[in-house]
Amino acid sequence: MKKEDIAVKKVKRIDYLSPEYLYFKTDDETKYLVDGKSKILKEQLLFNYHNKNIYSTVSGKVLGLKTIDNKNFLVIQNDYKEKYVDNKSLRKKINDLSKKDILDILNESGAEYYSNNIHYFLNHFDSIESLVLSLMVCEDAQKIYSNVFLDYNSEIMEIFDALSQIFEIKSPIIIISDTDDKNIEYISNLSGMYPNLRIVLSHDKYPASHPLLISRKLSLTNSLVLTSMDLYYLYSVIKREKRVLEKEILITGESLKYDYLVNTKLNVLISDLLNVCNIKLKKDEILCKNSAIMGDTINSYDVLNTEIDSIVIAQKDDEKEKECINCGLCNKFCPQKLNPQRYKLSGRPYPGSCIDCNMCSYICPAKIGRKR
Repeated sequence: MKKEDIAVKKVKRIDYLSPEYLYFKTDDETKYLVDGKSKILKEQLLFNYHNKNIYSTVSGKVLGLKTIDNKNFLVIQNDYKEKYVDNKSLRKKINDLSKKDILDILNESGAEYYSNNIHYFLNHFDSIESLVLSLMVCEDAQKIYSNVFLDYNSEIMEIFDALSQIFEIKSPIIIISDTDDKNIEYISNLSGMYPNLRIVLSHDKYPASHPLLISRKLSLTNSLVLTSMDLYYLYSVIKREKRVLEKEILITGESLKYDYLVNTKLNVLISDLLNVCNIKLKKDEILCKNSAIMGDTINSYDVLNTEIDSIVIAQKDDEKEKECINCGLCNKFCPQKLNPQRYKLSGRPYPGSCIDCNMCSYICPAKIGRKR
């Protein structure tokens, strides 16, 4: 892919840090720690949901339970005062922390629920030999990682360097798309500050940004691949010892004139995010979480959580599956060379080496296994 072939959309930045209502998913097994109509503070523990502690993202008032699209939510009305349970705002020198200090902070904050990458880190930190910051943009949804690094590069590099030293990582690497001119310029100036840092430019297409494929490309074993979003989360939790209650999210799609980069609270309705961007979905459009190719859909009544980095507005594909035409495209494009045709047609489960990239279904002209 050549740089001149890439159409760059303008980005509109929107702050949505003062939503009126916040929604916290519950069910019949939820153990509530607040009473109905009670006043609550930011970072106050609300309830336990499937062994996960849920904290309020704002200060305000509990309005009670509400059912939306057959799902139950505890609704909180924002008082716009941002009163914390603990107003202490620490800014530590991360390099002064020990390995145990960092692990204790992350475990106490529930960091394992933030992303699969951080979950892997917490469970395999003793065996990690290489740390990789991935800024690869293999599809529009991944532009969020480039934008987050552009906004918070000094914070991200601080935590990236600190983790490399504290956990004795010998091979810190940044892999970045060769079309990302602004971030390439910034990173190119880091060689003197980080002499052990290896910088790799890449022009690969989806699914080359998958951590396993990045490790393979870089000839690494026992590596940990983190996105800029992962690292900024780690910085916020470790440096400030504050829970992350807000994030940047990208809303993109072929039908949109602009990409929208929204700085928002967690636990807002997706429909409210669309409204603040003045986006109206058409009847033939759906919402995909993080990737149109993966095809994992969400709806406007879902709530923004830490798993959602991008929302892609895509066209519905109502065309039904057809019989396999033996074109061989799924085998050709499978990054693991598994011959997906064999598994899809027989209904047998994929072997453990499948990375769930969905490339086989996405490329299939017969629409076999298409998620959307």
